[in-house]
Amino acid sequence: MRTVPRLESRHVRRVAAFLGSAFFVFYCTAVGVYLVLRPWTGRAAVPGLFGSGFFRGFVSGLGLLHLAAGAADLKMLSRTLQGDTPPSERPE
Repeated sequence: MRTVPRLESRHVRRVAAFLGSAFFVFYCTAVGVYLVLRPWTGRAAVPGLFGSGFFRGFVSGLGLLHLAAGAADLKMLSRTLQGDTPPSERPE
C-alpha cells in the first residue's frame, strides 16, 4: 500500500479548494446576472403575482445578493492567490 507524501496531499487540497472557490464565483456571477436581468426582459407580462413589480423586484434582489456573494468570494480568492492572509486569520 502506497502512502501519499504530505506535500503532495497539501497541494491537492489547495488546488481542490481553489477550484471550488472559482466555481462558486462563476456560479454566483452567472445566476446573479440572470436573476437581475431576467424579470425585466421584454417578454409578455405574466398575470398575477409573478407579473407584479414587487415579485420581479424580489427576484432581482436575489440576483444582487448572488452578485455580492460572488464578489466577496472573488476578493477572498484573489487575496489567497496573492499570498495574503485574511485579517481574521492573522496572528495578533
